[in-house]
Amino acid sequence: MRGTPGYAAPEMWMQAGATEKCDVYSFGIFLFEIIGRRRNFDEAVPESQQWFPKMAWIKYESGVLMEIVGEQDEETAERMCKMAFWCQQPEARPPMSAVVKMLEGEMDIDEPVNPFLHLMAAPVASNLWTTGTSSVNTVPASVNGVYHGNDEIV
Repeated sequence: MRGTPGYAAPEMWMQAGATEKCDVYSFGIFLFEIIGRRRNFDEAVPESQQWFPKMAWIKYESGVLMEIVGEQDEETAERMCKMAFWCQQPEARPPMSAVVKMLEGEMDIDEPVNPFLHLMAAPVASNLWTTGTSSVNTVPASVNGVYHGNDEIV
């Protein structure tokens, strides 16, 4: 393989920033693609269904995961989804050796926590300090729950 056009030695991947944590994340995305029988992102579907991993979490959390996994064995599909969710955890990704053992049933899979919580949080106001008036000395009518009046600093 060395000397073959397009071949990159494993040590080159590590220098380029690929890590085991990155590989586990990618494997989780691959599991989602198998489970959903589609790519993980599809622009052709409604926005709420475009990113399959997030949609899978919503269905899993609601107890209706089987609505999106088709005719797969329910136990296998749930095991794969749980594992895929663990692979997406920002701070608690398991090593690949544990992923394999869990998928093979040699290890139990704990209930995952929402790996997409940071993506599902309510959007923050883009500019809290703009009230729409041209006055320089203005604050929002309510800052941290304290009423300040319309355009006056109290």
